[in-house]
Amino acid sequence: MDQNDLKPINDLLPQTQAKKPVDPKEIFNEFLLKKRIFKDKEILSSSFVPDVILHRDEEIQKLSSVLAPSLLLERVSNVLIYGFSGTGKSLVTRYVAHNLASTAMEKEVDVMPLYINCRLENNITEYRLISNLCTIFGIKAPVSGLSVSILYKKLISVIDSKERVVIIILDEIEKLIQHSGDEILYSLLRMNELLKKSKLSIIGISNNTNLKSLLDQRVKSSLSPVEIVFRPYNAVEIADILSIRARDAFFENALGEGVIQKCAALAAQENGDIRKALNLLRVAGEIAQQSGDSMIKEEHLDKANEILEQNITEEMVKSMTKQAKCVLYSLIAASKAKKMGKVYSGEVYEYYFKYADRFGLKKLTFRRVSDLIADMDYNSLIMSKIRSNGRYGRTRELELAFSNTLLLRIENILLSDLNQI
Repeated sequence: MDQNDLKPINDLLPQTQAKKPVDPKEIFNEFLLKKRIFKDKEILSSSFVPDVILHRDEEIQKLSSVLAPSLLLERVSNVLIYGFSGTGKSLVTRYVAHNLASTAMEKEVDVMPLYINCRLENNITEYRLISNLCTIFGIKAPVSGLSVSILYKKLISVIDSKERVVIIILDEIEKLIQHSGDEILYSLLRMNELLKKSKLSIIGISNNTNLKSLLDQRVKSSLSPVEIVFRPYNAVEIADILSIRARDAFFENALGEGVIQKCAALAAQENGDIRKALNLLRVAGEIAQQSGDSMIKEEHLDKANEILEQNITEEMVKSMTKQAKCVLYSLIAASKAKKMGKVYSGEVYEYYFKYADRFGLKKLTFRRVSDLIADMDYNSLIMSKIRSNGRYGRTRELELAFSNTLLLRIENILLSDLNQI
């Protein structure tokens, strides 16, 4: 072999183009050079409280009228507020409470509206809820260790240190009741019997219109609430709200023709959920901006709708235990057998008993399956209502909370995971 035929080994290897490493700074700088769509994205957040709330005058009027006597340091009626998710229940309540606190300050009257979300910060146990109330009043309360009765005594002592009206707003109150029972409401209401200078009232906010059926008769009697029902927004009302928010959230000419109307129509199909409409508009804006487009178009909205609908529900289902997945699969099967109508927990258990064998799972008791169903309700995968059958007891009526377009994808996820056992 000629010496010239010998080549360095590098020359014999396939020559590949060296890939340039990703530089985050280039991505950041490229993003900053793109035309901005958002002026203030926070305005599209569901937690944002606008100066003016549209299409809820009747509800604002009624709640404000109920709470107004607190400005004379009179105890006000307890209130239960019902409505589907995204119908403005929390927004209106916080808006009225904010204005009440502001008026009380102007008039130099001690009125304290306290907002607590029972889903957040583990406010679904009596100890944790009372502990958080203690913290609000400057009482040091350990995460655990003290008895609840001691916390109540400390709380009553501080609240009653001067003349005032305390209004405890319990958002998603059904989560508290489902997890800890209604005894805590009875205990809070009984505090009034021990208060000498102060008064206490409760506002409960719930997606469950049959919340009162979950309560013991003595709790209902003590609560004796004024009830306010929030109807769903229609497409025209949603479009009005979006137009006002979009005006301050986006720069001029950032919205394409028909985007607001389509966004409103999509949300109106989901029980008039304004939160879904706001999220759709925000995510569509993010997609448009990431794509380098200067205007949000209907195709951005379609993509945002697909992303929002799939991501949250699918990730939640994937994270469930095998037993929970089997229960959800059984619930879907029972629903399909009734043409996607409402089913009862007993019917779901019958399907579960069959599928547990099929997927090689140890059969859980009816009580444990009911606990898993309650967890799904807590995470908004299903909707449940307690239906009274008189002397025959009570049963739980169940309905899937995700859309039919997601049903097949959820079934495939469940089957794939359950068949791996």
